Amino acid sequence: MLNRLSKIIERNWPAKILSVVAAIILFLFYQATNLEERFFSVPLDIIINESYSISSSIPSSVRVSLKGSEENIFMILEDDIEAYADFSTHSSEGLFKAPIKFRRTGAAENIEQLEIHIEPAELTLELERRISRQVKIQPQLIGYPEKGWELDQYLLSTEEAMVEGPKSHIEGLEFIPTEEINLDGKNSDFYLRTRLKVNDPYLTFPSGDSVGFQGIVKETVILKTFEEVGMIYIDLAPELYITGSDITGSIKVQGKQILMESTVSGDFSIIADCGDITKPGRWVVPVSPIIPAGLFVLKYTPDEITIDVQRLEKE
Repeated sequence: MLNRLSKIIERNWPAKILSVVAAIILFLFYQATNLEERFFSVPLDIIINESYSISSSIPSSVRVSLKGSEENIFMILEDDIEAYADFSTHSSEGLFKAPIKFRRTGAAENIEQLEIHIEPAELTLELERRISRQVKIQPQLIGYPEKGWELDQYLLSTEEAMVEGPKSHIEGLEFIPTEEINLDGKNSDFYLRTRLKVNDPYLTFPSGDSVGFQGIVKETVILKTFEEVGMIYIDLAPELYITGSDITGSIKVQGKQILMESTVSGDFSIIADCGDITKPGRWVVPVSPIIPAGLFVLKYTPDEITIDVQRLEKE
């Protein structure tokens, strides 16, 4: 019986082996054609020596392709695949390459029949020595306060920020700008927190990336000269009168913009005190200005006038 079975097995054995191999290939082909494929992107983690910084452009994510049964690949979340490239063994400046690897977590950790591919397969980057330096902060102001008001001064919670990054990036840094600070419509003091803003992804702020801004707002004060201000004569004896042409003057004043814009020359006067004139003749008389409340006189002309005085004739 055994001999007969052996003879049956040995008969045409090459053909039988080919049949088995063909069956296996067909099975594997069937399996392959029934596998599902899925693609998504995951963040790329770069591991480097803490004494160095990346100074070249690198991708923030990589493309992951999964191949397996539909049931398996669609239960995997993007967070279950972690992509990384390890450059931590490099302790000098230069251009280096490293493969992009992955680790499974979560639902992907225990699935055996799963193909995972990362694109790109490797990463090239440039490493540069990492340095830190204190750099002056410069607020970026836009807009204008309410009409008649102005930003008198501002205070920062800190005048400088500690910045870390590649040596070449730090050495060329003149100042650190803030986000835009809008002054539109301001008519009182104000305080806000604003972020430091640099268009360089390789720079970091170890002490924090925000600063306090205190704006001191005051009413705008302007200077203005009013011309052809009328002269008023006071305390002249009733029996006397002044002859000659009319005299006008000018007054230079300082005041708040809103008040100044509503003031005209007619609101001013120059007073000539004639109280010391006792008889007809030519007299030098001191003068002084009269101005609206809230303004401050800087200069006025003339400061004295010469007038001719005559006596009224009795009827």
